[in-house]
Amino acid sequence: MKIPSLLMLASLCSCAIEEPAFESVRKEGNFEVRKYAVIPVVSAPMQDMGKRDDSFRTLFRYISGANEDKSKIAMTSPVFMENGAAADKAGRMSFMIPAKVSEKGAPAPTAEDVAISEIGGGTFAVLRFKGWKDDAKREDATGNLAKLISEAALKPIGKPFYAFYDPPWTPEALRRNEVWQRVEP
Repeated sequence: MKIPSLLMLASLCSCAIEEPAFESVRKEGNFEVRKYAVIPVVSAPMQDMGKRDDSFRTLFRYISGANEDKSKIAMTSPVFMENGAAADKAGRMSFMIPAKVSEKGAPAPTAEDVAISEIGGGTFAVLRFKGWKDDAKREDATGNLAKLISEAALKPIGKPFYAFYDPPWTPEALRRNEVWQRVEP
């Protein structure tokens, strides 16, 4: 019997994980304009993206039963991350709440610093990129997305944030990372 390759295992793992549904409005290479409905999320404060902190573990504890119902909640993808508005303000990490859980009402977190909220529905310009660990690559992707938004005559709203789709063991070259920017429809 052949042992499946790491690539096959990684693709099997990510196929079973729920992602937010969207309508593609425009696609050109790694750039896409998408329409999303409201995305319910559970969020925790996060230091800047280049530093390791406990935000992922905090959210993982929530989906593992650290909630008022003590219920286990399926992992979803992507993990959303956004930097704080200023150097002294913490950013935020969020997990999407699965549709079935959201429909009946997500259980309240038991940890003080965890909150149920949402990413408002709307139109987003999205750019796929490589290099999630590298600040410079994230900044390049953000700059490239801003340029593509301008060239497409779209108007950005608010600040960009990141979506990371793959588990940590996925090799860097195979990872699906995106920078999202809300735009006027």
